Amino acid sequence: MKTITSSLLALTLSAECGLLPLGIHVDIRCHYETEQWSCLLHTNQGDYQPGDAFLPLSDKPYAAGTPSTSGARHTQPASSSFAFTGVSPGQPLWVAVQGTPGTGEAWPGFDNDQPAGTFGSYIPADTRVSQSTARPWIRIQLVDYQPPHGKSSHFSMWNTSTGQPPTVWMSTFNTNVENSYYYAAGTHTHAAWGFTKTGIHRVTLRASGFLGPNATNPTEPGEAFTLIFAVGTVARWQAASFDADEIADSDISSMTADPDGDGLNNIIEYAFGLDPKHGQNTPVSPGLGMPSFSLTEENGTTYQTLTYPRRKAGSRLQPDVYIPQFSETLTEPWDTNDITTQVLTFPAEQNQLNTDWELVIAKKPVNQGAKAGFARVAVTLGDEN
Repeated sequence: MKTITSSLLALTLSAECGLLPLGIHVDIRCHYETEQWSCLLHTNQGDYQPGDAFLPLSDKPYAAGTPSTSGARHTQPASSSFAFTGVSPGQPLWVAVQGTPGTGEAWPGFDNDQPAGTFGSYIPADTRVSQSTARPWIRIQLVDYQPPHGKSSHFSMWNTSTGQPPTVWMSTFNTNVENSYYYAAGTHTHAAWGFTKTGIHRVTLRASGFLGPNATNPTEPGEAFTLIFAVGTVARWQAASFDADEIADSDISSMTADPDGDGLNNIIEYAFGLDPKHGQNTPVSPGLGMPSFSLTEENGTTYQTLTYPRRKAGSRLQPDVYIPQFSETLTEPWDTNDITTQVLTFPAEQNQLNTDWELVIAKKPVNQGAKAGFARVAVTLGDEN
């Protein structure tokens, strides 16, 4: 968990600028031509360079048959055949898998559009691949895996068949796995991609094959390319706010960093809907921004009143926690007693915020004889598990 408290500053207007979310069916299309490989993210909306987009996975629980509520958070099976993932039975495991019904979830696969005869057909020595029929195999190798900043996490890829143990193609936990995936040229395939923690995961792959005949005349290995998976709400915010190079730099995109030097680290920028790259406490939309502090009167009682936007808990594994705190002296401990909290929706002109945000008004009566008053909001990120 990471906790930090807000300060109270002024508001202006700006917008987020980072990677493009591809929460749809995405095919990694590796194509060989003129002695070199190119690998793109192919969708019905167009093709994208891997470094320009990210694959979002929510922290909502998986619920088969309910597209509007289903998410990517699964539960690690009890079977020991799934031990390759790196988590214990019953623990959460975030999975991008073929047929994911949830809206906004990435559904990554592989395809290839080479004409027949481009590659040599052969039977690989790898027994995970069919040993009965020679095919023009394309090999995808795991080159590198980078877990979220400051976390110990694992990545794995597998396929399942009814009544059979999973076929494990890649695993950063099980060192006995040969980290390669095979699919035939001219085909379209899918596998399950698993992650053991929320956060930004960077999976670096490389394509290769044989021009033939059979397993002869190897192609030059393709340039390594990196897929960026954003697992959870915080990670999605990071990926939407920073480009690929910035995401790789913990001094810029980690949640404790302050890339725009405005005195607010990314936890606070995320919690109150600020732009982390443009300083001046800039909100990304009217209605969001730093808390405001004022004195109000109601039925003859004067209140210290703290008003701020708050991200909705939704169906996340561990929701963010916002705790309003008051003080007369700016000394510890800050007071959390006698506070009444009201949660409101945003007005009609800011209705687009009501899907993910709510407006909070926290009030505390002014003590008799008080000379001054101060307020802040302590924020804990819930999905930083």
